[in-house]
Order: sequence, then C-alpha cells, then structure tokens
Amino acid sequence: MVPDEWPIATPSTEGGSVPARAAAGSRLSTVRIDFQLDSRARLSEQERALMTAMLAALVAMIADEFTALLADAEPANDDGDRVFDKLWSAGLLDIPDLIALLLRRAEEERLAAGIRATRPAGRSRFLQALVSDEDGDVSAAAMALILARSRRRDRFEGPRLTFDDLSAESAVTLVSCIAAALRGNLAGRLDPAAADDRLSGAARALLSRHDEGSRIEAKLFDLVHALDRVGRVDEGLIRSALDEGEIFFVGELLARLSGIGFDAAWDHLTSGGGRLALLLRMAGLSRTLSGEILGSLAEVVGSDPAREIEEYDRLDDEQVDSARKWLRLDRAYRSAVRAFQE
Repeated sequence: MVPDEWPIATPSTEGGSVPARAAAGSRLSTVRIDFQLDSRARLSEQERALMTAMLAALVAMIADEFTALLADAEPANDDGDRVFDKLWSAGLLDIPDLIALLLRRAEEERLAAGIRATRPAGRSRFLQALVSDEDGDVSAAAMALILARSRRRDRFEGPRLTFDDLSAESAVTLVSCIAAALRGNLAGRLDPAAADDRLSGAARALLSRHDEGSRIEAKLFDLVHALDRVGRVDEGLIRSALDEGEIFFVGELLARLSGIGFDAAWDHLTSGGGRLALLLRMAGLSRTLSGEILGSLAEVVGSDPAREIEEYDRLDDEQVDSARKWLRLDRAYRSAVRAFQE
C-alpha cells in the first residue's frame, strides 16, 4: 500500500513552515465535522497538498492572462497567490467540476506511483513507440497526447492543470470569480462601471480561447479511438499500459471495451468493494489479465485482492449486462435516481 506520510507541512502566509492554528475552541465546530467523516473518503495529506498546489497554479495562470489583457489599466498588481487567497476565503473555489478534476489528477498520480513502485526501473515507453506507428492516425494521436501531457508537468515534473482542462461550465465560473477578485485593483484608476466593462471584456477574450478539445481526456480518447479503429485495443495493450503505470490509459481502454463512458470506468477502476471486478467483467478480459490488474490495483485503491477476485468469479453475465446498461444512462439521471432511493 502507498504510505501516507504524517503530515505534509505547508507554507503559511506569515512565512512559517506550518500554518498557524486557530485557538482550540474556535476550531471545535470544524474538528467535530472532520472527526466524523468516513476515513475511506477523506483526502490524504498528499492528495490535499497536490490538489491545492494545482489549483493555486491554475488561478495564478489565469490571473496572469488577465494582467496581460489589461496591462494598460494596471489591474493585477496582486499576484496569483493573493488572488487565490481572496477566492479561497470567499468560498468561491468550491466548483464541483473543478474539484472533481483535481481529485482525478491526484488519484492518477497516487495510483501510478503505487504501480510503478512494484515494477522494474526500465520501462518500454510504449506510448513513445506509438509515435512511429505505421498507421498515421495512431502516430498523430500518440504525438498529440505526449505533447499535451508535457504541458501538464511543471519544471519539477509535478502535475498541473491547464485552462483547457476545465469543462466549459467550470471555466466560465472560475474566470468570472477571478475577474471579480481583480476588480478592486482598478479602484482609483477607473470608475466601477468602466472597471466592470474592462474586466468583462477580458473575461470574454479568455473564454474565447478555451478549447475542451484540448483536454487531456480528449487527446486520450482520440488515441484509443485510433487504436480501436485498426483493431489494436487488446489485452496486450492493456498489459503494457499497466506495466508502465499508465493508469489513465488503462481506464480509457477499459471504458472502450466495456462500452461505457470514461467517468464511469474511472470511478470503478479507482474503487474497491467489487466495482473494479465488475469493470473487468464488463470489459470482457480474460481471468488471467483480470487477476494481474486486480493484484496490481486492489491494494493501491484500498481493496482486498482476494475479495475482488471472488467477486469477479461470482458475477454472472446477466448481472454484468444489467450494470453496463445502467452505466450507459446519463450520469445526472443516475444520481437523481439514487437520491430518491436513499
């Protein structure tokens, strides 16, 4: 199992290595809620730190874009960290799609690290090999994915988000919130109406550049689609991806074979309680490869490999088909049905 270190120190705004704690009495209401949360669902310190770092960098990146667009009005003498603090304090960064994206990236890093820790150091780099594939579509899609991934790593090889990774809805929300956070910077230089006009224009300019087709998930879909078109989505490809810790790639391959969306496949891939076993049955994988995947992933996701294999053997075709049909339904509809059943 991937160890959870205790705890990761994070910089404080006052310059110390650990944030100042509120007095015990004033913390009690938050501590009571935190203490009763399901430990299986809580973020680890590593996940929290990684998600916070990615979000802060994304906010700073967008704030810098505003700075460039409004340079003549000098609107953004606040740096990105200051804008992030404003938005965090106001509770404006609690954007569901954005938080889900951050969590997915953190999960990907955790799972990939857990798998690679059990593998030999020398890897075949099969994604790079696909760049020289004889099929032009496969080669182009592989290169596009590699380039997209390189833009999502900082100079220390840590993961980061780009503006295009956001859904259209979360992009609009986040850009609008950052514009509002910068509004005070224009005080004294422009009247409120003029400031609103300038910031709204800059926000529209930023949003016009947003391209969901450049999301890493879209590039991954394009590559798997190209491979599927030439009959190359098979167990050998899944095994190669797993051996290199390419967990996102494994998720998209299993989604394609299962006939369900990536979001549903990812939820099952990163969950225990038999859901991973169900995904492998829906994908129609052999018991041998399913056992390898369960052995590699079950402990990393916090499940019991033996129980997952038992569940794999227990499931019959009717149960698998029923689950597939359910997961092909709209996600919002499924959530609403579950809400009525609770």
